[in-house]
Amino acid sequence: MILRRSKLKWLFLSLIIILSIWLLQTAQLWFEGKKVNHTLNMLQAGLYIEEGEIDLGLPNTQFAYAYHLQQHNMFEAAVDAYGKAERVSEPQQLKYIYFNMGNLYLEQAIKLAEQMGIDRATALADVAKDLYKSALKVEPSFWPAKYNYEAAQRLSRDLPLGELQEGNDAEESSEELWSAMPGFPLGLP
Repeated sequence: MILRRSKLKWLFLSLIIILSIWLLQTAQLWFEGKKVNHTLNMLQAGLYIEEGEIDLGLPNTQFAYAYHLQQHNMFEAAVDAYGKAERVSEPQQLKYIYFNMGNLYLEQAIKLAEQMGIDRATALADVAKDLYKSALKVEPSFWPAKYNYEAAQRLSRDLPLGELQEGNDAEESSEELWSAMPGFPLGLP
């Protein structure tokens, strides 16, 4: 089969067009990656960065900014940023968002429990448990979420109900042999 000169020109021209489209897409991905890396480096520097100073258009940068707010102990702003990241994230990234949000709520619950805000601490621990459950629905073998779910469960179980009473009554300890997690624990007698 002999290719005519006109067919050869069209074949060569289509090959050049396809190659230039691929090259443009590759360059665009490279520039986006460079922009995301610059944003992540700014967030890792440790200084507080306002929301308007960086581009939060991509899910990875939105998630990193939410974590940045969490590191600066800005509870409400971090919860809001994680909520925004949840709406634009891919399904596999949702487990990390739920896990970090659960950590955020669990940290707040522990702080309130230490300050004797028992009712609010129990409510925050319950929210944390729900978020860990959501992370485990996305990936059931996500061990950090299982561990923190157990910690949140123990925290809400071990907090006293109602007003704190001073006394020598022994409370139920969280040093039990058996876990409160449903299912049969492995490795115990």
